[in-house]
Amino acid sequence: MSLFIFGLLLCFPAIYCADPSFLAVFFTEDTKSLLKDKFFRSHEYSSPFYGNTRHIYCDHSTIEFNPRSDSINKYKAHYGHVQKLTILAYAEDEHAQAILVHCADGNDTHPSMNKYPHVTISVSNVKPYTPVYSNDLWTRFVDDRIVEIQVDEYDKPRSITIKDHISEWYGKLSSNGEYEETKAYVKIMNEIIDLDGIVCVNNLWKNDECQKF
Repeated sequence: MSLFIFGLLLCFPAIYCADPSFLAVFFTEDTKSLLKDKFFRSHEYSSPFYGNTRHIYCDHSTIEFNPRSDSINKYKAHYGHVQKLTILAYAEDEHAQAILVHCADGNDTHPSMNKYPHVTISVSNVKPYTPVYSNDLWTRFVDDRIVEIQVDEYDKPRSITIKDHISEWYGKLSSNGEYEETKAYVKIMNEIIDLDGIVCVNNLWKNDECQKF
């Protein structure tokens, strides 16, 4: 038997051999549908978006991207645990849509490593506007002083206000580095919307479950 075939047998099933690229709170198909129905809409100003449904995500909120082995080991005991997230606000520009979320208080809370924990609703996937841009979108609103964010004990957003204490804002975000000036919109969520997600690593998330070893 060749070493190549032997290696393939060792890696069966393949899901267990793939390197994990991110830890996250994953959503079931029902929750993904709820988010899509509530927040997704085509972007008339961005041709890659219009009528394009391939880049709708709504599937997770990242805890840690490209985690080290010690992080993986720390979280293994929590795989499959339910994590509640509260939606604080919704934002969009000509390239992406994202919601800002807060980990609801509990005994099994896993704060995101992102400065602005979020869920990517959709993104054009035209460079430089990849899914990572969702985090930068919130940064742009903060840098332009459109929004002000109050943080919790983990230095993560607990609440958010829009300048002049209005509930929603529409205007333009300034160009910032590789990002061009863009029309944008942000809205505070006045209704309480909680999401129940499941803690897992991406290469073990399958069929709405965290496939444990």
